[in-house]
Amino acid sequence: MIHTFKRGVHPDYMKAPEIPISVVTPPPQVIIPMAQHIGAPDKPIVAVGDYVKMGQKIGENPAPVSAPVHASVSGKVVAIEPRPHPLGDMIMSVVIENDYKDTPCEDLPPLTAEQLKDPDAILTRIREAGVVGMGGAMFPTAFKIRGGIGKVDKLIINGAECEPYLNGDHLTMLNFPEQLLKGIELVRIASGVDKAYYGIEVNKKDAIELLNSLHPENYGIEIVPEKVKYPQGAEKMQVKAVTGREVKPGGIPSGVGANVVSTRTCYAIYQACYEGKPVIERIVTVAGSAMNKTSNALTRVGTPLGYLAEQCGGFAVTPRKIVLGGPMMGICATSFEAPTIKGTSGVLFFTEKEDKTVENPSCIRCGKCITVCPMNLMPVFMYMYYSKGDYEMMEKYHITDCFECGSCAFNCPARMPLTHAFKTAKLMFQAKAVKEKAAAEAAAAKEAKA
Repeated sequence: MIHTFKRGVHPDYMKAPEIPISVVTPPPQVIIPMAQHIGAPDKPIVAVGDYVKMGQKIGENPAPVSAPVHASVSGKVVAIEPRPHPLGDMIMSVVIENDYKDTPCEDLPPLTAEQLKDPDAILTRIREAGVVGMGGAMFPTAFKIRGGIGKVDKLIINGAECEPYLNGDHLTMLNFPEQLLKGIELVRIASGVDKAYYGIEVNKKDAIELLNSLHPENYGIEIVPEKVKYPQGAEKMQVKAVTGREVKPGGIPSGVGANVVSTRTCYAIYQACYEGKPVIERIVTVAGSAMNKTSNALTRVGTPLGYLAEQCGGFAVTPRKIVLGGPMMGICATSFEAPTIKGTSGVLFFTEKEDKTVENPSCIRCGKCITVCPMNLMPVFMYMYYSKGDYEMMEKYHITDCFECGSCAFNCPARMPLTHAFKTAKLMFQAKAVKEKAAAEAAAAKEAKA
């Protein structure tokens, strides 16, 4: 049985998993932002002039929704200051001058055999190692798993990797299959469930066959083949495909008894628990029409985007756009100096060939956006009321429940900027809520004085 969900689209996947993993030489300086996760940003716990070892913790925050960050090289701290962040803005960062010795920090020894079966020990290590959702969401993984204990009976591992270009998860399956299965087993133990379901799209037949040959049932894992369709890798679509349960607009997977963890996150958990290695590197697909070649590059966290491009063959032409992640849901970067972070699965350098925008686009009311929305929303009306600034009607049509997969914009013959509009609309709602809260607090303070 091939599992799937309703609607969705079929973009040209442009994948190249046949290109082997290459190792990028770490740069002369790494830039480690203190914000590499959803939640409270970290505060530096080192000072300029300090010598740090590879894997040493250099930033942390005691808040529950947070994850520490670690040095990806050994060397001297030469600056602690705001630097360009790949997701925009200037973010406090620790800059380390690489001594090219990779002197390891031994603060996180591998867990013992007993600890590898202890949910609390596993969760503590996941937190200490700075593991976050490495599919792109960057939600602190320890907090996510703890929040599902007692509520979740279906643990789903996301192996779809449905975004065009990206190959990191597929290559992790092919190159580290046994380690990956052990990492999934750790997530299963920590989650308090007897079985994990590994959803993998059938275009990764080689990975499915390899993983099945290693008897995943011995680790409490079932491989679930899935139809090749975008956005199969979205959490809510994984839940629907694997369990048949539907996460309603406004809901989250744990609300229907499910939790979803990405492939690369599971491998990072294996490294943290079995090897004592925090999150300091990942496979990054470097591609796009501006590049001389495509690379699947094992890259240290904190590597500047411009340096990464040079190490991966350089530009054929000057890029017009830098996209972090995949082209459907990726976010545009604005600086070659911005570094890779834990959630950087791909860096795509595009030219004007990929620019499909048109001047003054006009909706032709064809309804093609509606036919592909995996959340069963009505983008044509959402856009209309967004254009009018009608908050009441935007709310009525659940505009804040859009998870910005881009299927509607991909399928729009008029090339309407639908995804951008809905992203902006959600920011408008956030700003409106802040303004209303401030007004209410001011009114309350005024009344208290009267």
